[in-house]
Amino acid sequence: MDDVELGRFPAQCERPEPVKFAWPIVLLPELFTTPRHLALVFGYLASIGWEVFVPDLRAAFGKGSTHPLEKLRFNDLAALAGEAIDGIGRDAIVLGHGVGGLVALKLSEHRRVKAAVAYAPLAPGFRTPLVGGIANRLAMMWRLPIKPPRGRMLFELIADADPFTRDGLINAMVPDSGAIAADVMAGAIEFAAPDKAAPRLIVAGDSDIFAPLTRTSQFAESIGAKLATIAGRGHWLIGGRALERAMNETQRFLVRALGQDLLLLYPEEWKNDPDD
Repeated sequence: MDDVELGRFPAQCERPEPVKFAWPIVLLPELFTTPRHLALVFGYLASIGWEVFVPDLRAAFGKGSTHPLEKLRFNDLAALAGEAIDGIGRDAIVLGHGVGGLVALKLSEHRRVKAAVAYAPLAPGFRTPLVGGIANRLAMMWRLPIKPPRGRMLFELIADADPFTRDGLINAMVPDSGAIAADVMAGAIEFAAPDKAAPRLIVAGDSDIFAPLTRTSQFAESIGAKLATIAGRGHWLIGGRALERAMNETQRFLVRALGQDLLLLYPEEWKNDPDD
């Protein structure tokens, strides 16, 4: 793993030997989470031959920054992610979790994005319990940072994570922008029509209380995204038993959507669908 700079953003990068795919994958995290929470996704992708970048977009805002956390809107976050992709200097695939998934879907209209994948994206227009509680509601009204969930909601969030990782995941959570959450819940996000965007995939757990499958299905249909459902899993598709199944859906989608241009090595092995 290497520490690199994508423009003004520090990032982690893994370039496996050999790299098997023509374009790298850029990972984007959920609300309250950081690049650290994507470590299992990062490692899994690298292990099967993907070049992977995980930019730290938080380096662009916070105390003393021109992008204070409490004023960061959804479109601001998408612009920062797009800037990080430009910093790679090549075409890329974007994969995000939760709000990061929504940003990935938004970036499907970016000139450098070949495909966008969203794991458990928050459903625009739905008042997700991920940011529930009186304190967070007041914080969103006053444009203050919101705090990670606690109690039962926290348990529901990480229920599908590997047990030995849960304490570390909880301790690494951070406050986040209430303005981003407010934009999502208000449905104040526009997505390009399918014919003006790169291919899109949404992977959803059918037991996700933070982005219910019925709402996610409606959202996927509204933007022309392919939907893959993982039975018996909730929101935390970036670890535990859900991760391998989510990755299988991702690989299948990318090969079908991007074809053999995606593959650098052993194209004869991929002339047919990998499941055939």
